[in-house]
Amino acid sequence: MMILNIFVDNIHCGICERHIFALLSRHFNWKSEARSLGERYGANESALSFRLPRSLLSNNPKRLYADSLDIDRESGKIIVTFNKGEAGTEGSSEKSSIDVPFFDRIAIRKDLVHAGFEVRDIFSGNGDTPGSDPGRIFKTASRNTVVPKLTKLLHTQQKRHRIHVEHCNECRTQELRQRRESDSAIPKKSETQFRAVFAVGGMTCSGCASAIERSIIEILPAIRDVKTTVSVDSINHTAVIFMSNKLHVQRIIEGLKDTGYAAQLLEILPLRTEQRYKLVAAIEGITCAACASAITNAVKDLNCVDEVGVNVVSNTATFILNSAENSVIREVEYTIEDCGFGFRALGKPESVNHAIFKKPTRIVNLRIDGMFCSQCPERVNDALSNFGRAELIIQDPISLKTPFIKFKYIPDVERGVTVRSIIDTLLKTLSNGNDSNMRISIVKERSFGEHLKAISKRDMLKIAVRLVAATIFAIPTFVFGVVGMSLLSKHDKFRVWLEEPLWVGNISRVTWILFILSTPVYFFVDDIFHRKAFLEVRALWRQKNNWQRRLFKFGSMNLLICLGTSVAYFSSIALLAISAIVSREKGEMGFTTTYFDSVVFLTLFLLVGRLLETFSKSRTAQAINDLGLLKQCKATLVDLVGKSNFANDRTVEVDYLEIGDYVKISPGESPPIDCIVVQGHASFDESALTGECVPIEHGEGEQIFAGTVNLGSHTLVGKLCALEGESLLDLIVNTVRDGQLRKAPVEKLADSLTGFFVPLIVALAIVTWIVWISLAFSGCLPQSYLDIDVGGWIVWSLEFATSVFVVACPCGIGLAAPTALFVGAGLAAKHGILARGGGAAFQEGSRVSVVCFDKTGTLTMGGKPKVTNYAVHTNEMVRKIGIQAAKELELSSKHPLAAGVKDFINNTFGCLTGNVKIPVAEEIAGRGLIGDFVVTEESATAPWKLMNPTSAILGNEKFMAESKCHLSSSQLSMLAEWKAEGKSVVIVAIQCREFFKSDNYYPVLLLAARDEVRSEAKGVIASLQHEGIECWMISGDNVITATAIAKELGIDNVVAEVLPEGKADKVTWIKETHIVNNEPSVVAMVGDGINDGPALAAADVGIALASGTDLAMTSCDFVLLSASNTLCSLLTLLQISRKVFRRVRFNFGWALVYNMIGIPIAAGVIYPYKNSRLSPVWASAAMAASSVTVVLSSLALRMYTPMEVQNDDTHKEFVLENSVAIEEKFP
Repeated sequence: MMILNIFVDNIHCGICERHIFALLSRHFNWKSEARSLGERYGANESALSFRLPRSLLSNNPKRLYADSLDIDRESGKIIVTFNKGEAGTEGSSEKSSIDVPFFDRIAIRKDLVHAGFEVRDIFSGNGDTPGSDPGRIFKTASRNTVVPKLTKLLHTQQKRHRIHVEHCNECRTQELRQRRESDSAIPKKSETQFRAVFAVGGMTCSGCASAIERSIIEILPAIRDVKTTVSVDSINHTAVIFMSNKLHVQRIIEGLKDTGYAAQLLEILPLRTEQRYKLVAAIEGITCAACASAITNAVKDLNCVDEVGVNVVSNTATFILNSAENSVIREVEYTIEDCGFGFRALGKPESVNHAIFKKPTRIVNLRIDGMFCSQCPERVNDALSNFGRAELIIQDPISLKTPFIKFKYIPDVERGVTVRSIIDTLLKTLSNGNDSNMRISIVKERSFGEHLKAISKRDMLKIAVRLVAATIFAIPTFVFGVVGMSLLSKHDKFRVWLEEPLWVGNISRVTWILFILSTPVYFFVDDIFHRKAFLEVRALWRQKNNWQRRLFKFGSMNLLICLGTSVAYFSSIALLAISAIVSREKGEMGFTTTYFDSVVFLTLFLLVGRLLETFSKSRTAQAINDLGLLKQCKATLVDLVGKSNFANDRTVEVDYLEIGDYVKISPGESPPIDCIVVQGHASFDESALTGECVPIEHGEGEQIFAGTVNLGSHTLVGKLCALEGESLLDLIVNTVRDGQLRKAPVEKLADSLTGFFVPLIVALAIVTWIVWISLAFSGCLPQSYLDIDVGGWIVWSLEFATSVFVVACPCGIGLAAPTALFVGAGLAAKHGILARGGGAAFQEGSRVSVVCFDKTGTLTMGGKPKVTNYAVHTNEMVRKIGIQAAKELELSSKHPLAAGVKDFINNTFGCLTGNVKIPVAEEIAGRGLIGDFVVTEESATAPWKLMNPTSAILGNEKFMAESKCHLSSSQLSMLAEWKAEGKSVVIVAIQCREFFKSDNYYPVLLLAARDEVRSEAKGVIASLQHEGIECWMISGDNVITATAIAKELGIDNVVAEVLPEGKADKVTWIKETHIVNNEPSVVAMVGDGINDGPALAAADVGIALASGTDLAMTSCDFVLLSASNTLCSLLTLLQISRKVFRRVRFNFGWALVYNMIGIPIAAGVIYPYKNSRLSPVWASAAMAASSVTVVLSSLALRMYTPMEVQNDDTHKEFVLENSVAIEEKFP
């Protein structure tokens, strides 16, 4: 029996199998018992299955008879079997042996390749002799023949893939899915959130836990509606918070510190919300917790189960599954039944959004050098497969030929599952405990910036090599073509020698020299332009484009250069041919009119321009790439010894670190990845990330970021909380790059112009040629214009057309906007501004005429109020008692005002307070606090003994009235004045019969507090108004407070007491109805809270503060990252936007003016003036200069420095103003 073996790489479905059967039917007759093969392969496929022509199933005497056909999809192996002695006709035995002829095998390979199949090998063998492989000679022979190489050349990979997709259901489905996923050019926002675990000190009971939970909800208003977002455990002293922004961590720590609790961040892990299914089932046979544990341990190892919970009391279990298919449910059922328990599903799986916060998986690719035998790869694969401490999955096994192994695992530092331990295990396995030459290293994938840098470097190298070659040919071309033929006199010996006819006809020696010099330049140096132009035109005509697209929107700069050089070269060839047929007369010099020198110089100038343009464009992304360079390549890894000691310092590369590792950050160093401080404290320079110029102090439990620098004098130890590529620095870089995909309207206009530019230039060049020829042959041109010795008016006119091809520059128009916008985005990132909206946001930002501000958290600091005014009793002893009462009453309160009052007393009167005098205080909802003084002998001092106060109250005016506390007219006037300024009033009154001679309460301390206004807000508002931008305040706060803040800041337009939807409606109303400088207004909205999200989305430009919620950032176009003087970044943003678009308009105008002037000059409009023309050589130089000028103009934006804003410190002085005396009136 003989066998024909065919190995094909891409057999995916039944349609592929049926297609292969049809192709093989062209070469073989199938015996009667094999006629049903066509039905067996693909019989159950869709209507797209390949239909076999009857002629293929009918017998052909010239074909061999085949007994069977077997196709194995997984291995890609096709086996056709023949019985010896059977050929020609069915059942005949004319041949004693059989083999598929050599050229038949080539024909089979060709048919399969033409049909889109990747044929790896094809050979025949003797099935009766195991291991025999006589057809192996064919494999080598066939690959060295012309036919397979020609087949591969004519049928490119793309064409084969397209044909294969037409007949492969699986590939077609996958391609449609990918096409749907890539419909939007804007990458979708990741759903990744974070789960942060804090250790909270100072908790003593469940009441503390409730207070902490309320404090966190007040700190982060965005999570107010999510009940499960905050969870506080008073027993373990921990708080678990789900958040969507890492920047919230520091805000939570500071907020809890202000409320009296010390919080430290323990870990922060990615939290992904995915579609999952909840299944509830009744479990029979559960009797105790051991049964529940057995079920849990058995089920949790299933790949289809994410979580499982078993209730021993109700005998039920809840499963979180990743699929709702019946096969998954049956798998769970069989697993539980194997454990000896009954399983009965209660209803169908319910779709849920399940939060997965397992430690992220990591994919590592290792290179292993030093393997010398076939057993080494097997031992490596076995060692990884049996690595018991991790859920490790090998994706690409290793072999001697490819010493790389790729695997996926879940890191766990506590259990010793790290990439370092895996490498150590492999080394021990391969070396058997002995010294060996084995070397294992991580194959690091290139980052986005490295990819771009490599591509740019490769492009520049490709252009530089061609530029060097062009320069080598340009030097002799200049000597012979310019110096010899133009700069020397006609009687010079060298020039005469060059003009002498040589070889054929009347062709001069210099013409042959220039032909020899320009030919390699045209075919080898200019191939970079020819190839791209050919591919562009071929793609245009091969794709299904309409005729308008093919005729009116084609080509690029490469096509114009290709046409210009081709016209110059082939017209010179034509002139050379004409000169060759002209008879040579004695004493006559040879013809010298050609454009061979133009081809060389044109190429030289174009390559110089292209090289400068490529280099300049690579510099436009430098600001963003510089951010990526802030990441460290190595880190100092330490081990935790005991509870708080660290030892075994060693330097490792960042790729060898895992989440949970401990690293040292010495002074002057940067964290390798985001981490949590576990030991030490220091100030960090965060200016590279946030634009913040003031160093930020970080201590234990606080988060520090990659890209920041330790400016302190102490070494810190941090615990890594992110993987490489998931740090805040990576988020900033990715956000800026994603923003580049959002094109501005002016970019779309430029794209439209460049789309029609090339057809227009081609038409103008042809028209130019026709016009000059028409004028010449109609006798309108004087004979003196014809300054060439061969070719006549046709060739003379062609030079104008060539110049038009070359001088036109769509690159300048196409680069006018993108380069400026890219530099602008990098410049914004450098100053702590994330441009999420890309070019469109910059364009709208340059036209902003109205800025709407939210109040709380935007114009003010948000958080706890700050005392701005106070009045205290003039009697020293009464003053001391009142201050002590205010402090101790507020200590028991969680009201937002309480924290502000406590800070004020500690900062202003800290030296006057003593031991506790009010141990218990009662809070009266909506009124205030009341408490009794308890003065013991130990705590008694002279003032307290003398005064002997009995009780104290703290609260608002209504509480004072209810407690029969009398306020004088001057005090009421003072309180009314404060309230008119939008401030909250706090009154402290005491009951002291010894002093007041009455049992009534008397006021001793009046306080006014409000949300602190940002120090830079007033200066920013004044600067905006100076630039002609109107400022509005849109707030949900009450009218009095909002109006008071607006009046203080100089804002005339105030909208108060509006809901989130009302804010969006008001922004829309301003956009539609407001006119500024006789033009419709362009509105920017600045906010930070969740209630600002709709308004940010409704505005033309949405600007969010980084301290705000993630929803606000989702709705915005720009994010201001600076932590202090945040609003100053708003001015910087608007200035950058205006500068960027002024530069875009300048670039655009320059490119258009250049083309509008250059094209007519190249076409010859100034030729009548002293026969002046722009030759193709100088036209190419002008074109190159145009593109380079545009890019350099954009790079000049990097010299921008932001305007400084004077901070308003009057609030601080106002807070510390002298006290106002309270009238001392005694009954």
